Amino acid sequence: MSLLRPFILSSVAFAACQAIAQTAPTSTSTSGADRATDSGTELGSVVVTARRVGERLQDVPLSIQVLSGKDLQERSITSISELSSYTPGLSYSPDLGRTGERPVVRGISALRPEAPQPVSIFVDGVFVRDGTLGLALDDAQRVEVIKGPQSALYGRSTYAGAINYISVKPSDKVSGTISATAASAGEASAFGAVSFPVLKDVLSARVKVKHYEYGGQYTNVLTGNKIDGERTNAGGVQLFFTPSNNFDALFSLDSSSERDGLFAATARTVPTQAGGAVTNQNGSSNIANGATCNGKTINIVGNNATSGLPDATVPASASTRLNGWPCGPSTFSGTTVKRNEADLANYIDPVTGINYGNVAGLDRSITRGALTLNYNFGAGYTLTSQTAYTRQASNVGADQSYDGTRFAPGFGAPASSWLSYDRNTLNYYSQEFRLTSPQEQALTWLVGGFLYKEEASGEGTGVLAQNAALKTVADTIRPRSASTTRNVAPFGRIQYEFDKKYRVSLEGRYNEETVTVGGVALGTAKVSAGTCVANQVCYVNGSQTFSDFSPRLTFDYKPSADLLYYAQAAKGSKAGGFNTAAGLPAQAFAYDGESIRTVEVGVKTVFAQRKAGFNAALFSNNIDGLQLSNISTVTNPLTGVLTTTTIVNNVGKARSQGLELELFYRPTNWLTLNGNYAYTDAKGVEGTEITNGTAFGGNSSVAGFTLPRSPEHSATGSAALDFPVGANNLRFFARADLVYQSRRYAEIQNLIWADAFTHVNATIGLRGKGWRSALWVKNASNDPTSLNGFRYLDPATFRRTAVDFLPRLRQVGITTSYDF
Repeated sequence: MSLLRPFILSSVAFAACQAIAQTAPTSTSTSGADRATDSGTELGSVVVTARRVGERLQDVPLSIQVLSGKDLQERSITSISELSSYTPGLSYSPDLGRTGERPVVRGISALRPEAPQPVSIFVDGVFVRDGTLGLALDDAQRVEVIKGPQSALYGRSTYAGAINYISVKPSDKVSGTISATAASAGEASAFGAVSFPVLKDVLSARVKVKHYEYGGQYTNVLTGNKIDGERTNAGGVQLFFTPSNNFDALFSLDSSSERDGLFAATARTVPTQAGGAVTNQNGSSNIANGATCNGKTINIVGNNATSGLPDATVPASASTRLNGWPCGPSTFSGTTVKRNEADLANYIDPVTGINYGNVAGLDRSITRGALTLNYNFGAGYTLTSQTAYTRQASNVGADQSYDGTRFAPGFGAPASSWLSYDRNTLNYYSQEFRLTSPQEQALTWLVGGFLYKEEASGEGTGVLAQNAALKTVADTIRPRSASTTRNVAPFGRIQYEFDKKYRVSLEGRYNEETVTVGGVALGTAKVSAGTCVANQVCYVNGSQTFSDFSPRLTFDYKPSADLLYYAQAAKGSKAGGFNTAAGLPAQAFAYDGESIRTVEVGVKTVFAQRKAGFNAALFSNNIDGLQLSNISTVTNPLTGVLTTTTIVNNVGKARSQGLELELFYRPTNWLTLNGNYAYTDAKGVEGTEITNGTAFGGNSSVAGFTLPRSPEHSATGSAALDFPVGANNLRFFARADLVYQSRRYAEIQNLIWADAFTHVNATIGLRGKGWRSALWVKNASNDPTSLNGFRYLDPATFRRTAVDFLPRLRQVGITTSYDF
């Protein structure tokens, strides 16, 4: 589908809005549009910091969706993944539970959590590297989702967008909130926060605590246990220091611990073979070699012995051809899966004797401290310093067979375990300085500098192993390659306003990032593989520096207080890195950076006496050095065992283009309507991918293939009621929300996908002065459609299949809160 059709649709919609606006009385108010006030039908004003300074939302020439703390509460949104469901064009699906950060924005994704992400989260302006899927949103003042390259002002890992989480700040008056939730599937949570003065007019504090638990909806038939449970305990304190009118300091200290079970996923089956024939399809989604899947003919070939690449003249093995290729969406139904928990229940390292106990699932702790200083020199000039340090420890035990199988086939040699247990630490520090000019003048500017350092290290084990006699023994923990990332970046913005209507702004950031891996002896190699030599100590070492300049040029035109047109051109980038699995060949060790060039035009308007608003954005992105993931089968030099690992590689060029629409309307003070829609056409343009060549007769081109995990259509719609029902300020409220996403492909071959889904969420309740009680349901239709999937290997045969990530099913709950 070309961009012409959605552009015509948006133009017609905008023309209709303008026709209504011309018949409505002109408002002299300068307030913007984002949600209605409680006191009337006029849409209220919101100030956002999307461009690192306070601005009216309606005046910001960016595609932004803002949800206030009240909006999050009304929709029962408690996590980033739920937030993304209400933000068409953004996907933050928790496929791997709360262990992997894999956001997708406007078709741009990173399929490996260790690779630089296309969108990052900032909490009160501080960069958050990892663990965001466990980030609680209970204490949000607002959340800003900014789409499009933000590299110029936000830096690393924002080349497709950024999410600003702004928390409620301490107050010099005693105030606070408490809330409690009880729901099906064993969900329960309690949150409390209180602000109070410490020194009158000088120092105030806010203390918050949260407990959350979720029992799970999927049962492991091997143990009878729920496998997808979650538990979080978190707390934090903020101190706000204002010794004078021109200086303030905000200190934050937050800590959280999470303990989750194995995430909900299941492996598809493969056909049963005997005597050179398929004897049973075995419920498999695999189709025969030579058949057509999604309009593409499967022609499985082998690899050229010299190049190692798929070659049309080299036939694949008979059993491989007979197996066919996984095709289509998940056909899983029910709530029972098979997972190997028994071997993870009490792991003891045979070398050190350390008993790690039950290692199944996620065990993560995060502590973060941040200090923000603001000094006003007078006349509107402000210097800001932000310092932050985070310590994170994550321990993850997994059954990577996804069906309870202990070992991959060894073909007569010691086999590799399908289990894994990884113990990782991640420490990172950031420092940013910004100096801003007065914002009320025609010429405004901002200059700053950013310093970032990250250190990651870890160790891992297969939990089980086979010795030379093929007997099962405990596997020892081995160190993994450590990594260090350093980033230095000066940045700035200059903006000039002509005649109160026209503005031009230029932003830019010079970014230099150095990634270093290695320095850790992984052990003595048993066999030669990759960079490791038999009988020698094995290291995986590398270092590379990535540098670029990321500019953004923006023009906007504001003919009236309630109408804004804008156009921008920008460039963003993210660094490359290293695949650190021992045994990888040299060509798979490092991968290059990825860059994006984008053009965007948009319009924002409010009309109908400020009771309605319409926003639209049309964008086109060109991506170079596209980073995707691929499965690589290698010999582990430390064990001599054939094993599989997932790597990042550069595929080539791609483009994504699309349209985003937002419409909001409050016809009366008791009814609010909202709708959001995103159309995203994201496809490869040129380049090659090895698995494409294997599946399609040696043709490795990615041109014309849809990029993974990106729905072409996504939309949300909501209707909310709120009106008085008696004395004492008693009010009734209700809302219904519809969330839709179209098909998402698991890989660049476009042969495995998750079907479209529609989730209906609803809330009904009562509220009075300071209190609120709501009964809610999520996924009311109990839609079982899988979240996403990925291409994989059958654990018993090593033949190609797929794994599907399972969704949360229907949940019903009640939430009660009290503000004081």
